[in-house]
Amino acid sequence: MAEVNETDQTPNLGDSTTPSQPKPEQITTTNVAVPIPDVGPQLQVVVDEFILKNGSSDEEVRTAARNDLRDFIEREEIGITTLLVVVKYAHEFKNADLLDAFCERVADLIKDKKVVGVREIFGIVNDFTPEEEHALRDEHPWAFED
Repeated sequence: MAEVNETDQTPNLGDSTTPSQPKPEQITTTNVAVPIPDVGPQLQVVVDEFILKNGSSDEEVRTAARNDLRDFIEREEIGITTLLVVVKYAHEFKNADLLDAFCERVADLIKDKKVVGVREIFGIVNDFTPEEEHALRDEHPWAFED
């Protein structure tokens, strides 16, 4: 299992850079590895290797890097908090391939889930009144089917 820092809290997806880390607007290329806060060392190494290999001019190296990353993501039990931290990192640093791989894993986690299941995964508290909930159930019955 990947070493990840998981908590029961919803992730803080605010400014994830520290003073020693470059801000996303300071990075001009997608093949620069930057430390990701709140991820374990094993995941950091895998992401760094992917970024460096994905910057290769050799298509075979890039394809192998994408496949290795996807295999790692599927094999390891990376929690939703860590997945979202890496998604934010990939988005900020404009690394589309890294973003695609981790978003795919998040999508797999919520695929075929009903509203209640998605709320549980993301730690979303239902703040609808019973009347609003009933109206939503009437409007979108497929989302609430068992």
